[in-house]
Amino acid sequence: MAKVDHFDSTAVALHWTTAALIVIAFGLGLAVDAFPKDWEHAVVNTHSLLGIAIIALTAARIAWRLGHAPPPLPEEVGGPLVRRAAAFVHFLLYALMVAVPLIGIPVFLYRGLALDFGLFQVPSPFARTPAIFRPLQEAHELAAYALIGLAAAHMLAALYHHFIRRDEVLLQMLTPARR
Repeated sequence: MAKVDHFDSTAVALHWTTAALIVIAFGLGLAVDAFPKDWEHAVVNTHSLLGIAIIALTAARIAWRLGHAPPPLPEEVGGPLVRRAAAFVHFLLYALMVAVPLIGIPVFLYRGLALDFGLFQVPSPFARTPAIFRPLQEAHELAAYALIGLAAAHMLAALYHHFIRRDEVLLQMLTPARR
């Protein structure tokens, strides 16, 4: 097996931080009704702040990626079709990491909620408008499920490469390049 290049430490940190925030935001979105009713605003606010952080981290990831090419896949990993499929899945993951929170922002605003940053609040410029926020909320939820499903497939593919194919695809993102 040839020596495999790894992602740099910035790419690794951005990847795993974004992944963790997505899982937490998704979990909060699913569990909001399980919390006491008087916690609802805090849970929804935290979910929304995580969405903003995910957009910011995704923008940072895209900016970093533009200046830092990813390492090539190990030679033993599939042919051109597999490589194109992997690139397409990565594109979809990035698109959904942007789309899910961008759909969520008007949901939050058209619910008439103020975004609480702790030291200050940003009030919604809109009155509560269920006719607008309900269909957007449904689109937000469907896009979130698509993101989680695609991320799960991405994770399963990495585990397949690690445990079945025994190549170093997963290790490229688990351990940063050493300088």
